[in-house]
Amino acid sequence: MNYGFKNNFSNIIYITVLLFFVFVIFLPAVYVLSFAVGGKFVISNELFSVLWISFLVAFIVTIVNLFFGVALAWVFAKSKSRYKVWLDNLIDLPLIVPTAALGLSVYLFWGELWYIEKGLILIILLHIIFTIPYMIRSVSASIEQINETYNEAGATLGASAFTLFRTINFPLFKDGVVVGSLLSFTRSLSETGATMMVASAVTMTAPVFIVNLKQDGDIPQAAVVSIILIMSALLILIIAKFLTRKKHFNFDVVYPRFEKSLSNLSGLRNFVLGTFLLLIIIIPTFYIIFYNFANFNPVFDSQIFQSFLVSFGIAFSVTLVGLIFAIPMAYFIARSNNIKLASLFENMHDIVLLVPTSALGFSLAMFWGKLNFNELLIIALSHLSFTFPLLVKPITVAIKNVDYKIEESALCLGASYKKVLTSILFPLILPAIIAGSIMAFMRSLSETGATLAVSHNVKTVSVLIVDLVQNGQISEAGFICFILFIITFVFLIMLKKTKKLNIEL
Repeated sequence: MNYGFKNNFSNIIYITVLLFFVFVIFLPAVYVLSFAVGGKFVISNELFSVLWISFLVAFIVTIVNLFFGVALAWVFAKSKSRYKVWLDNLIDLPLIVPTAALGLSVYLFWGELWYIEKGLILIILLHIIFTIPYMIRSVSASIEQINETYNEAGATLGASAFTLFRTINFPLFKDGVVVGSLLSFTRSLSETGATMMVASAVTMTAPVFIVNLKQDGDIPQAAVVSIILIMSALLILIIAKFLTRKKHFNFDVVYPRFEKSLSNLSGLRNFVLGTFLLLIIIIPTFYIIFYNFANFNPVFDSQIFQSFLVSFGIAFSVTLVGLIFAIPMAYFIARSNNIKLASLFENMHDIVLLVPTSALGFSLAMFWGKLNFNELLIIALSHLSFTFPLLVKPITVAIKNVDYKIEESALCLGASYKKVLTSILFPLILPAIIAGSIMAFMRSLSETGATLAVSHNVKTVSVLIVDLVQNGQISEAGFICFILFIITFVFLIMLKKTKKLNIEL
């Protein structure tokens, strides 16, 4: 029996949350699909080109993340080094730095320092940096849920480390790999502001194309690109659902000698991973700090202060509002007796999560624009749309991983439903709530594409950085990136420290 639906108050909460999601998150996000009804589509050669570049980059980035991200997640999850905390924070740096700032840092490092021309290679390098943390975090969360008894039993039977990883562990954290791959692909496919920093005039991705079309007033063509990206997201979702439901991938066959030899290469593996992490991820991300040491140009006028205030205000607001609705939504999906309805809403969240934010922003601009809402409110609603699934997904996974028999036992012993939720379930899912909040806050703070699609006069800090770079004010943009980098890093450390607190509820 599911006690979550036992009383009318619970039903009212669930109905409210579901209506909020449908009318505030989902329908506005896919509203652009209405343009497909009776519309005439003109697909130009330029559109084919930008779509090809976008999907090629996303595919390459996802493959690289699979190879290095899964290995890094495994090493971090299993490491007992005292430096693990610092490395863990460094991995999150690309998440906390707004992508416009990250794009500038990458361009200054690879473009100005190493003379790599703007274009496909720089775009791929950039997209690897800001997407690989999603892979590492998704896989690490799944690895930490694995019962070590399985590995101990396999080792007792003589299995090598690589055999244990392939035949026992990988099938158990496979869903984390699928989620990480989805996030890597879709984040690459949707990135706008950072890509504008490193793309050339002939290497334009679809999200940048949408923003340019909207700014030029070509709404029909922008709608076509947005619709294609949304339909692509649906196809990706179908493929991902198939992979997560396929439980058997023929891991049973073991090659003892070969796999034992691979297990002995752990030193080489760590060297390769360390080199990749240092040269491809950390140094390009940090380079904006070194750039400021040599090109220090402190400028902090009223426009910059206002952009910071707007960005942090929106990020905090959408995270707080999102949490209020995300926790009961996640519980509904994880614990509902109506499996088909719960699955439907989970898939709807995935659709919103997979829609590139420039297409989502364009759709939201079309939807909320008809209601003549305040521009700042429209920006906040757009940020709420793409951050809400980032809150729901990890909390849902965490609740599903908590055995419901624990809740049932407490209820049978006389504990109230409220007491079970606050004293038993909530402490167990708190790390997922914090992780989701970090991702949502930083995602809002870093977003450029959706903001450009819906804004005209209001400038977030990411949009301001893009404007400064396009105007050739590199040193001014670099100083803003430096300030933003320090603020967000401190904020991340403060959030992570909350994981160590013993909260008494």
